[in-house]
Amino acid sequence: MMLLTIFSIIGTDAWSSSALLGCVILLAVIAVIALSSQRWLLWYVLGGIIYFLSVEVTHNLILNWFALSDWYSYVAALAISWLPLAVWVLYRALRYDDVSQALQQERKRAAARYIEHTPIYDDNYQPRF
Repeated sequence: MMLLTIFSIIGTDAWSSSALLGCVILLAVIAVIALSSQRWLLWYVLGGIIYFLSVEVTHNLILNWFALSDWYSYVAALAISWLPLAVWVLYRALRYDDVSQALQQERKRAAARYIEHTPIYDDNYQPRF
């Protein structure tokens, strides 16, 4: 819905002075960032635009396919867009020893092998003297 509103504003012949001022300021900020040494910030803007468009497309698909209200379909679109983030966070959490039991046991076994004040060598270490 919001995307359609934005496109309908672009197509009108008579813009209000505030809409024109807002677009000029936006284009000036983008030009200043593009010409500065901080142009990598534009990638965050582009990523945000792509994310917003994907949520809008998902929202419209859910709205057309299922008999949900506009609000529920938007919430469902946001939930679907957050699924990859949730999977990634779960994957990263299970890799660390705070969550993974196997890694905790491995660290305990490694700590038990070493005695304080002894040098730490590999298992295949052969002294030369």
